[in-house]
Amino acid sequence: MKKTQVELESRVIVGAHGVAAEEDHIVMSKIIGIGAGSLVIFAVGIVWAYAIQVRTMKEAQPDGPPPRPAAMGQYEVGIVNQRLFEQDWHAEEKIGGQQQALQAGWGDQPGVKAHPNLDEAMKSVISKSRPR
Repeated sequence: MKKTQVELESRVIVGAHGVAAEEDHIVMSKIIGIGAGSLVIFAVGIVWAYAIQVRTMKEAQPDGPPPRPAAMGQYEVGIVNQRLFEQDWHAEEKIGGQQQALQAGWGDQPGVKAHPNLDEAMKSVISKSRPR
């Protein structure tokens, strides 16, 4: 049905300076329909993806997941440390032993600390390394 001139002009708003503009007409039924349709499409996609994942896992592992490896939970497997840095105490124990040895010093008698200066220590190393 054709609209009359009056119906067409009733939508036009004329501003103070003579600028004419139409009213905004938002069709909420279309917006809600598109939103609901997209949610339905996403839900179907989720169910479809889950079905594909379950089918693929059954094809890849028909007997279920493999058993837990025997080496799992050990400190080191091969040359790879398996623990988190926060839970690893081996470095602290090693450094603690080295610090204790440095504080104890060395000497011929037990309980006697003798820390030689650098020159004496170097002369001692050089004299021990020379063949007699």
